Amino acid sequence: MNSSEIKLLNLTLMGLLAFAAQPLVVNAAVADEASADEVREYLVTMVRPNQLYVIDPEAQEVVRTCDVEGAFGSGTLQLSPDERIAYVLHNRWEDVVGIDLTSCEEVFRASGSGNSIRAKSIASLAVSPDGSRLYSIWDRARLGLDHYEVLEPQLAVYDTAAGLAAEPLATFPAPRQVTTMGAAEDGNLYLAGADIYRVDPENGETEIAIANRNWDRPSFSPPDSLAMWSMGEVANEFLRPYTVAEHPGEKNEAWHWGISRVDLATGETENKEIAPFEFIIFSMVSDPRERDVFYGVYTQLSKLDARTQEIVKVIDLDHTYYSVNTSYDGSRIYLGGASSDIAIYDDDFNDLGRIRLPGDMSTATLKVARF
Repeated sequence: MNSSEIKLLNLTLMGLLAFAAQPLVVNAAVADEASADEVREYLVTMVRPNQLYVIDPEAQEVVRTCDVEGAFGSGTLQLSPDERIAYVLHNRWEDVVGIDLTSCEEVFRASGSGNSIRAKSIASLAVSPDGSRLYSIWDRARLGLDHYEVLEPQLAVYDTAAGLAAEPLATFPAPRQVTTMGAAEDGNLYLAGADIYRVDPENGETEIAIANRNWDRPSFSPPDSLAMWSMGEVANEFLRPYTVAEHPGEKNEAWHWGISRVDLATGETENKEIAPFEFIIFSMVSDPRERDVFYGVYTQLSKLDARTQEIVKVIDLDHTYYSVNTSYDGSRIYLGGASSDIAIYDDDFNDLGRIRLPGDMSTATLKVARF
């Protein structure tokens, strides 16, 4: 074979190799595009000392670990409408930080404190349905040399595009004792305090949406509630459980679990008893397939049916959990907070496994995100 033939053969082989490789490149691109278009469900939570975790509940493994500058506290989380950004109350309850869940990039930060003002937010965080505004309630005090001056709480409205040194677009006086909050599609905010308040964030106008402390129910005691965790993103609702005595002090006294609920899609509100009060529940969510069925958690996992006013099922847990959530199809129940593992059950309370984390979640919210 002469040199010309060898050269021609080499060129031919190179061409065949290049041609053979071409479908692999195209297929890889198609696969990447399909993977990018696939919507998956993730769990999102904060862990001490300052990590945000993105978790695949199907594989039961951590997908991404994001370090968040500052100290833990409170770990309250809310998601952007596309569920790709998690806003977290952080740095000893004084900052709101936005983290991109796909890259761990910090995209937003605002501090409630400044100059001589110390501000804390217990669990008050909400994002507008269009994602352009973030809301928080700051409990404030002015620090003097030898005393504190307690100031009125403040509703702060932020532009989510304001970056890493965000200042409020507007502030308004807020009711005292507000913990959790939610943003409805009609533009109103709902604040859980002594009552559940409806607030117009454009002008700060406030009214009672659901009376709790101030309800007029002569046969019932004032309700008692613990509002610390907001996990209503799956059913698009703002829900607060309460306990109450019917006919208190009488022979027919009866204790109940009840719920105060706002449908964030319609603004419809309701206040009703749902089941007997037989054990403590720290947080509660509704089943997205049947919103009058509820799951509650603390030292037991329970299922309550408001239609029959019955406790359908209850199981003891191996330790305390603070927050409960469900998958979007309602087939799985997720338990988090308090300790360092996330428990997964099916809707018949069969144990599907545990996801172990290196630190405890404490008061952090357990959110379900899809992207």
